[in-house]
Amino acid sequence: MKLLFAFSIFVAVTAVNSLPALAYDLSVTEVNKPYEVVEITGDPEKEHVYLGELGNFPIMYELNLIGSSSIVANIKQRHFSSSDPLNFSLIVIRKNDTGGGVTEVARMRPGKDGWTVVKDSKIGITFKESDYLRVDVEPGVYRIEISTPDNLGRYILTFGDEEESSGYLQSLKDVRAIQKFFGFSILKMLTSSLVYYPLGILLLLFVFNRTIKYRKKIAHAD
Repeated sequence: MKLLFAFSIFVAVTAVNSLPALAYDLSVTEVNKPYEVVEITGDPEKEHVYLGELGNFPIMYELNLIGSSSIVANIKQRHFSSSDPLNFSLIVIRKNDTGGGVTEVARMRPGKDGWTVVKDSKIGITFKESDYLRVDVEPGVYRIEISTPDNLGRYILTFGDEEESSGYLQSLKDVRAIQKFFGFSILKMLTSSLVYYPLGILLLLFVFNRTIKYRKKIAHAD
């Protein structure tokens, strides 16, 4: 029985480690006043995810590119079947090298029909997701502005597209952070595939062990 228990633990741990973890760096956007800039740090090609909430003014992200690169970004918002999506807008601008001022580089406004409904099984939430904005850029300082007509609403900004796994335990923390950001209780974790798959495996192993014990009792009784 000890060998069977050890085997069960091995199977459960192996299954957990084989689960696909979240593959991005998660941050919560915190701004206290209009035009306060949020700096995007780290490798710009790696996937970064920012949770943000508009508070009556646009939110601005800034990154400094030291070489030619591509800016890749999209927006998600929580899906409500009974209402239209929030009219988010994403604008990329470049700070001029001389003379001050900025130049618009690209703009994305999905409108009412430019969103795709996506069920994220890892997070356990259904989102409306925009297409990706992709634009090749030269070295310089760039800003990404997120806004809506009334500058209200919660969103997820994804920047970059090169995935890098964050590990299972960190992924659980990130899932909970996203769920909490959108107003869900801790019980929502049970809808994440990172949770219900391991629980299902443990339940099957428990039933299997109980069945083996029961059969041995019957055999001894005979």
